[in-house]
Amino acid sequence: MVIFAAVAMVVTVLAGLQLLVVTRGATQDSDNAVYAFLSIIGLGTPIAWSALNLALLATRHQTGGQYVAGLRLVREDGRALSRGDAATWWFCFNPVLFSWPTAAVTTFPFLFVVSLLLSRGTLAVLFVILTLCAASPVIALVSAMLDDQNRTLHDRIAGTIVVPAA
Repeated sequence: MVIFAAVAMVVTVLAGLQLLVVTRGATQDSDNAVYAFLSIIGLGTPIAWSALNLALLATRHQTGGQYVAGLRLVREDGRALSRGDAATWWFCFNPVLFSWPTAAVTTFPFLFVVSLLLSRGTLAVLFVILTLCAASPVIALVSAMLDDQNRTLHDRIAGTIVVPAA
């Protein structure tokens, strides 16, 4: 989560710079610029987080946290992950992507935008994100407890196992 927090901070700083440029150094008032600022944080953080981890999975076969822990992912048959395997593992209820910190960083900006715009589309996105972020850690924990190899649901769907890094 330290790496996630760093990614969120970088995205927030970039969104802030964009806000300063659009409002000419905060000398002009613009509701649209504030909405864009919040949307950049809400969408940019999970996109940047996913891009970083997918790049690490494609090149090193491990996320940043797995690198620190000395672990990596391989296919069940022991072969290296393909890009498709990595994407499947990442997007299938993975609590590294869909987590409570992700919910906090993405939904609070969206909640503010929804409260100002009363947009059904934004409200639907907010609901989906909150549901995934609330359910994924629980799904991962329960599925690991029920599996004799402690594999989570996203590991079984992607056909991967976590092994010590060589």
